[in-house]
Amino acid sequence: MKSHAFLRDRLGDAYVSVGFTFDRGSFNSTGPDGKVRSFTVGAAGAGLNEHTLDRAALRDYAVDLRTVPRPARDWLRQARPTRSIGTVYPEREYDIALARTHDILIHLHRVEAARLRVPPLGP
Repeated sequence: MKSHAFLRDRLGDAYVSVGFTFDRGSFNSTGPDGKVRSFTVGAAGAGLNEHTLDRAALRDYAVDLRTVPRPARDWLRQARPTRSIGTVYPEREYDIALARTHDILIHLHRVEAARLRVPPLGP
């Protein structure tokens, strides 16, 4: 994630990157047709970061990746497929090493799309 490296270079130790992952649920994003709507995904498949993160004893949690002990630290520093869900969906999975990309990680078991109160702006 080059933008994170840029921000860290510019802001120094004051910069903290917070990542967000989830196992399943719905979310709002812009589809291929340019319209914002709700999408739903099932449980993350084996091999995805989200799949392993969701197997933790806690369903929803935050973890400071800078202080995670071994062997979890070693696992978090290895790149593996990770969902990339942002302002446009669908998007392919990317190989991401979570502890190399973020300082703090928030993982939720299930998410639910917000109800849009006003029609989105756009074409």
